Amino acid sequence: MSQPDPTPWQAAAACAGLSPSVVFARRERQAAPALRACASCPVRRECAEAVAPAESWFDGVCAGLLWRNGRPVRPRSSDASRASRTSAGPRTPRVPDAPRPSPADPFDARAVAAQLDAVLAGAGTRGGGRD
Repeated sequence: MSQPDPTPWQAAAACAGLSPSVVFARRERQAAPALRACASCPVRRECAEAVAPAESWFDGVCAGLLWRNGRPVRPRSSDASRASRTSAGPRTPRVPDAPRPSPADPFDARAVAAQLDAVLAGAGTRGGGRD
């Protein structure tokens, strides 16, 4: 099965030449090349609009952030900042996240691909992409 041709904004993305295993990595270390590419990417806005990672169970790098299950992953802090936080006193307790609506079948890759295709097709008609 062949991949569809990339849209103009996808072709202009700084991550266009990276391996999918890097772009769709779930861990910071493996995603580091994609995160570095995003830092200077000219199409971050278009990427965020097309992928809409917070509206899906997206895993990977999108618009400069690492996402896991549709939520941004906070960068790990260095040992030095971790030590200063520990010596500064107790942490504020974490407030649980609000429940998220779940798709009918989050593991249905065809449905996710169809949704992404629909978003990408709509992005081309709005004139928001770069040529």
